[in-house]
Amino acid sequence: SDLRNCSTKEQESKRVEKEMAHIRSKFTSESNMNGYNRKKYVWKILYMYMLGYEVDFGHMEAVNLISSPRYSEKSVGYAWCALMLREGDDLLRLIINSIRVDLISKNENAVCLALNAICNVGGKEFAESLSSDVIKLLTSNVTKTYVRKKAALTTLRLYRKAPDVLPPSEWSDKVLMLLDEKNIGVLTSVSSLVLGVMAVDPSGWEAAAPKAARTLTRLVLNKDYSNDYLYYGIPTPWLQIKLLRMLQYFPPPEEHA
Repeated sequence: SDLRNCSTKEQESKRVEKEMAHIRSKFTSESNMNGYNRKKYVWKILYMYMLGYEVDFGHMEAVNLISSPRYSEKSVGYAWCALMLREGDDLLRLIINSIRVDLISKNENAVCLALNAICNVGGKEFAESLSSDVIKLLTSNVTKTYVRKKAALTTLRLYRKAPDVLPPSEWSDKVLMLLDEKNIGVLTSVSSLVLGVMAVDPSGWEAAAPKAARTLTRLVLNKDYSNDYLYYGIPTPWLQIKLLRMLQYFPPPEEHA
């Protein structure tokens, strides 16, 4: 509210400088700061950063929030990670273990936060350390639908960043099985992953063609879909485009199915 009441840029800058000095002193003097205050101050830092002010402190406090067992605090730490870090930053090494702990946890909300973080800032180092856990989430029979969707897109991100770390030959069979999935959201995410890999090398993905054709038949001819996925009378147009793009990598069948 103080910033909104500032009538000039100079007033705003002075207020921001004062608040930054206050937060810095709190981080320095309160070694046993509770999670609520740490979360509050990190949110303020992020807000000032988004206003365009340079921020050069608070990094370790945000890292500690990522390790918090409370979702309200953990989500703030991950928000800081998404906004403040870039691929290659040294601080990423400090949070890899925390991200892995969340990836393999039984808390789906924590798993999703970890997957989002990998998609935002993950590079080769993340691929080397976390790719096996991400693929396990993607292909596991017990993974929830909304987690599987994120895991598919996270796998695509890591593959694009470090294709040599994720050789498709090791997981293509399990991913191809997901093309038989009935859930439209999962199908769309997995199709994005398959297309991303096939754009580099389509060999080994020949089984994707009949699966794509069967899904198109189900959606377009048999009209087997929920009305939630109708867009101006067209069922799942984005998924249809992905499936048609998938078919273009292979020659048409000699006989009609």
